[in-house]
Amino acid sequence: MGKVKRNAPCPCGSGKKYKKCCGSKVVDFPTELAAKEAKQIQEDLVEYAFTVHRESISGFINQHDFLSAMDRQTKDISVFNLGIWGIFFHPLAGEKTIFEEYLQKKGDSITRPKTREIVESWKSMTPALLLLQDLKEGVIHFEDVITTKQFEVEMDANNQDLPPVGSLILGYPIHEAEKAEFFMQFTIFPVKRTEALISKVKKYADAAVKNGKTPEDFMKQEFNNVLFALLAEKDEEPQAEAAEESSIEWANDMEKETAAAIEEGMSGDEYPTELIPAVIDIWKTFCEKKSPVIRKPEAFAAAVEYYVNAISLNGASVSQAKLAKKYGVSASTISSRYKEIESTLQDEADRFAQALSS
Repeated sequence: MGKVKRNAPCPCGSGKKYKKCCGSKVVDFPTELAAKEAKQIQEDLVEYAFTVHRESISGFINQHDFLSAMDRQTKDISVFNLGIWGIFFHPLAGEKTIFEEYLQKKGDSITRPKTREIVESWKSMTPALLLLQDLKEGVIHFEDVITTKQFEVEMDANNQDLPPVGSLILGYPIHEAEKAEFFMQFTIFPVKRTEALISKVKKYADAAVKNGKTPEDFMKQEFNNVLFALLAEKDEEPQAEAAEESSIEWANDMEKETAAAIEEGMSGDEYPTELIPAVIDIWKTFCEKKSPVIRKPEAFAAAVEYYVNAISLNGASVSQAKLAKKYGVSASTISSRYKEIESTLQDEADRFAQALSS
């Protein structure tokens, strides 16, 4: 006889589900231990990120200007979510994500195969905004608002307050042992705000999908826009001004500010006005490929201008020293940022040079 499924009728004939009858008496110690170990690894990973890579991840989080207008509790929620997003989806540890580096350095210490399997599964984790559709016998049924995929989580009603049907849940769904869970913690939004919040988030998602991204890629790459739509107090969108002038969707405020600094810096008699869209396209492509950590927009703006002159002089020539004075940054910083741009865009250099010259 095969293994009885948890929701199947119990073979003993009681009429109850197996998990509520004989199945509740079965304890899988290796599975339980693996789940406990995985939870400890979650905490260890976050501690590793905020100690070993404290400067990088703090800089990544603090580049989001909308945090400054939030109250303490809302800001803490945002910082946590941005932190997890940075750990898993942005190369803040050189060429690797912090999670990839952590596995490389500490993976050998995870000796239990089941625990290792759980931790490895986090590679496919995607941030999610979930609508609570139904709650029966401690099993919560969700629908992913962005991907429309179904998702279930087992929660013990005796040990915690369960969110009401119609609530929105923001978190990072994972699997621990035999059941679905969330990575560390999740955020619940009031039912009365569900419709309005879904509408705000879908504006960003629909625009991303229209531009060729999958719903999953949107959540991985533009999660900061999701956070802004859900948690910012003001109703205006972070890129409202840019939307009036351009259809470009930036991943965060610092990328947008850098684009503005580029446009301001290259406006005037030195460069023709019609050159600017091609230059902004260079910056956009670099951002999509690199997801840069930006501490000072003027540094990247100066490097972009230098890059433009390097690949297509267009009748103009400029030194890093001159740009340093113009943008208020050091020449060495411009050099570092320029090398980063040049290496990232080496496959596109010819195309950009042609666009700048046309």
